[in-house]
Amino acid sequence: MVGRPLVVASFRLDVEQEAPFSEYYNHRYLPGLMRDVPALRSAWRYQEHHVAGSLKYYRKQFFTIFECETQQTAEQAVDAIGRRSDAELKKWQALAMLDVEPPCLYVERWAHPRKPIDGNFAGRPFFMVSIELAAGQEQRFNDWYEQDYLPKNVADVPSWAACRRYSSVRRDPARHHAIYEAADLAGLDASLEAMRAPFRLVENMAWKQWDSGDRPAITWEDAATFKPIFRTP
Repeated sequence: MVGRPLVVASFRLDVEQEAPFSEYYNHRYLPGLMRDVPALRSAWRYQEHHVAGSLKYYRKQFFTIFECETQQTAEQAVDAIGRRSDAELKKWQALAMLDVEPPCLYVERWAHPRKPIDGNFAGRPFFMVSIELAAGQEQRFNDWYEQDYLPKNVADVPSWAACRRYSSVRRDPARHHAIYEAADLAGLDASLEAMRAPFRLVENMAWKQWDSGDRPAITWEDAATFKPIFRTP
């Protein structure tokens, strides 16, 4: 069974503005948004993890993930969010929000059979690998990634609670997220360490064939860990 579609928004935020922004976003913006757009069934907020000690700390990435029942209702939700006017959000965008990715629909394209009994996300931390692909090379990369790399990765790291891959809809260029869930923050750290085990060197080095050279298949990539900071209902 394919998982429910997601509506995903992301941005970076000045660390000095986190407290007042979160008070507004968690307890005024999100409740109002979900009241006005009932297709949004649930919402989770995540904050980038393990960023202290660098300039990036001052511009941590935040993810908001909404779950919808069907792709049709998710598409309607994205359109409704785009039409919705919120003067206070616009004020925050001008004051403290950077690298804003507006709400976008993502559909599940691959999922490992290992699934948590309490459903997807459910307040767990995760490691996310995000990419964009060159036109004409998508199928070749996707076949390798979903049929070879991801299954081996999850098998070699038994502490991953789940792994799924999502692709954007109506975004140009398309963006793809591979999300590895862990049971808790300690499990996240242990799983990442296991991914870097010496016996996995060949698998990990295989990535270079896709993001280097004269015509790389991967034109943009990012990888980060996230911890949950808010959930409703």
